[in-house]
Amino acid sequence: MAGAEAMVGLLINTVPVRARVTAATTTSGLLDQLHGTHNHTLEHQHLALAEIHRVSGHDQLFDTLFVFENYPLDTAALASGEGLTVTGFTNREYNHYPLAVQAFPGSELGLRVEFDTDVFDTASIETLVKRLQAVWAAMASDPGRRLSSIDVLQPAELACLDEWGNQAVSARPATATVSIPAMFTEQVARTPDAVAVVCGECSTTYRELDETANRLAHLLADRGVGPGQRVALLFSRSAEAIAAILAVLKTGAAYVPIDPVVPTARIEFMLADATPIAAITTTDLADRLHGRGLQVIDVNDPCLRTYPHTAPPPPSPDDIAYLIYTSGTTGVPKGVAITHRNVVELMASLDNSLELDGQVWSQWHSLAFDVSVCEIWGALLHGGRLVVAPEQVARSPAELHDLLVAERVDVLCQTPSAAGMLSPQGLESVALVVAGEACPVELVQRWAPGRVMINAYGPTETTVYAAMSAPLRAGSDAPIGSPVAGAALFVLDSWLRPVPPGVVGELYVAGPAVGVGYWRRPGLTGSRFVACPFGGFGARMYRTGDVVRWRADGQLEYLGRADEQVKIRGYRIELGEIQAALSALEGVGQAAVIAREDRPGDKRLVGYVTGSVDPGWLRAKLRERLPEYMVPAAVVVVEALPLTVNGKLDKRALPAPEYADADRYRGSGRADRGVVGRYLCPDSWCAAGGGRGFVF
Repeated sequence: MAGAEAMVGLLINTVPVRARVTAATTTSGLLDQLHGTHNHTLEHQHLALAEIHRVSGHDQLFDTLFVFENYPLDTAALASGEGLTVTGFTNREYNHYPLAVQAFPGSELGLRVEFDTDVFDTASIETLVKRLQAVWAAMASDPGRRLSSIDVLQPAELACLDEWGNQAVSARPATATVSIPAMFTEQVARTPDAVAVVCGECSTTYRELDETANRLAHLLADRGVGPGQRVALLFSRSAEAIAAILAVLKTGAAYVPIDPVVPTARIEFMLADATPIAAITTTDLADRLHGRGLQVIDVNDPCLRTYPHTAPPPPSPDDIAYLIYTSGTTGVPKGVAITHRNVVELMASLDNSLELDGQVWSQWHSLAFDVSVCEIWGALLHGGRLVVAPEQVARSPAELHDLLVAERVDVLCQTPSAAGMLSPQGLESVALVVAGEACPVELVQRWAPGRVMINAYGPTETTVYAAMSAPLRAGSDAPIGSPVAGAALFVLDSWLRPVPPGVVGELYVAGPAVGVGYWRRPGLTGSRFVACPFGGFGARMYRTGDVVRWRADGQLEYLGRADEQVKIRGYRIELGEIQAALSALEGVGQAAVIAREDRPGDKRLVGYVTGSVDPGWLRAKLRERLPEYMVPAAVVVVEALPLTVNGKLDKRALPAPEYADADRYRGSGRADRGVVGRYLCPDSWCAAGGGRGFVF
């Protein structure tokens, strides 16, 4: 710079340099790349970092600063001692980055690490420095070595991760050798006259439930139902639904649960994709299935009394037990196939985390939500009592609370949003298991004192729960915990290598909890159910897409999604599916769907469209195609979707919507009872529980 020698300064600018590293990148290749990239950035070196932030639309481009202090110094003059001598010198620089590393050249490289004590502790920084030393030594010893082959973990650390993640499970064969009906038959023999299911004023013993299911299973067999086939179930919450599930399982077929509240288009898709040989339902719902080209069986058909009440031959543990449909990235829902063996392994795993024998469980979730599997069989395979919450009760926090107290429920499974609306009073003996979305500290503060409260985690593809926290304590945060006995958990980088504790990676689940895959989707199955390099021959692991890290106590901390999938009220939702449905509507030019949290703890789906369309009409049309929990709470019409300079959707520039209930809810600080009902039901209770509720 001309005249620089006459300037006082400060003549320093921070220049961001991007390094692109692949699995094939070598040390020499990286250095060549950085050298070329740095030279290319010199023409922009006078652009201030703050201006780069403004132009790019990012508040912060990086969170780590590296400084190589190579100022030219006349070391000979300093060593001569002539003139002024400095006998003591300290220097302190400040920056706003969580981590700054300075390197000083010399006979050996010197390092100074500055860190934010709110983010790092001294022990983790000392470990980081050791890893840096190991990596740099490996790079210097062999510049042609691939960076992806350099192991930053010491043998002791790998052993620790193996123990935390239950790695041994991925290498052992599944231990379950029986099916769900076989286990249930054993339980019936132990407690034939004990109450198995309670719903409303009706109760059913284990013997009665078994005989009812046996008769229905024989009828199904007469209609051609058997192993390898599917049977659709269209039921509201009821004792009949439990008997129908058990009957289908006894035939060796898989049940395909359909929630009555989903729109007709969704039912049509599921039936066309699953191709069930028959469907079981009740008289009041049968009309939704007629004309679909399949046998429709009334669960209360009088002819059932003519069939034998003896058990049919038990199915194989490897038969598919159920197909549950989840949201798909391309706009097409996908059916997750889970076997009897998967479920039996889950029950064995839960026995290590919860007291199961003889417990009273509530069945609150929709049958189309996989937590219902845990609710039903957690009770019925262990001599417990299953309390089914009728539809009206399931939609009302107050009525559900009264039911839980009256029936003395011992185990309650809820999403955090739903649990947040329940009062803990009178439920001191309840063990609360929350799952499906992030668990806020406030919920732990309310529910943890005086009872067992567990935060659980698990995609549908890994059979309900793959991890459970230690019992939570009031005032603590809620990690997703450590693996259940039948699962192995790995936190890996993009090259499928374990990352150190505290380092962010993607979570993979292996072991007997991993399901078969996606029904009729071999390509998608192959991309998500991948070979497990840590297990035995043929071992697989499921790529969850969840970003996590190991804590120092050996529990996992959930940080978010690696893709565009989100969780709303416990339901895993692919935004792409909603966006595809929105884009297909007449009058819509472009469409985008995001999850917003304009009020703390209140995450909602919001759609943005271009075109001359009415938002209310759009939401009504979406309701014909999508389940209620996937319909955006608001749709905003904009002239154009805002983009970043890179041409990507600028989510931060999207305007906040005006929710239909916003003004009435804010009001004077109090809302009338009807308004609260409209606000709570669709978002938190009816969505996670499967009910329709009010529409706003």
